[in-house]
Amino acid sequence: MKPISSFKQQRGVSLMEVLISVLVLSIGLLGVAALQTSSMRHTNSSLERTMAVILTDTLSELLRANPIAARQGDYAFSDCAGNTALGTAAWVQDVKQATRDDACPVVSWDDERYTVTIVWGDERINADSKIVTQVMP
Repeated sequence: MKPISSFKQQRGVSLMEVLISVLVLSIGLLGVAALQTSSMRHTNSSLERTMAVILTDTLSELLRANPIAARQGDYAFSDCAGNTALGTAAWVQDVKQATRDDACPVVSWDDERYTVTIVWGDERINADSKIVTQVMP
C-alpha cells in the first residue's frame, strides 16, 4: 500500500480552489449590487413622501395667509386641480412635480379643519403612496 502524501508536499493553489473562490466572490458582489439597487429605489420613494409632507405644510401656510377664506372652507377641492385665485392650483402642480404626474391631492373641509390627502402610484415599490394630514386654519 502506498502511503497518503502529506500536505507539506503541496505547493501553490489548485485551479479548483481558485474557481471556487472566484464563484464565492462573484455571488457576494451580486448581493451587494442588489442591495444598492434596492436602497436607491427606497431612497427615491422616501424623497417623494418627504416632499409631499413638506408641501402639505406649504398648503397650511396658504391657509394661514388668508384666514377668513380658510375658515369658510374656500380652500377645499376634490377635482385634483385646485383654485387659481387662492393659489391651490399652483400648489397642485408643485405636488405633481414633487411626486408623480398621476398624483391627486384632495383637500376636504369639515367645519373646523382641513384634511389634505395626497395619493400617487409608486411603481418602484409596487404600491400607492399616501399622505394624509389635518390642518386647522
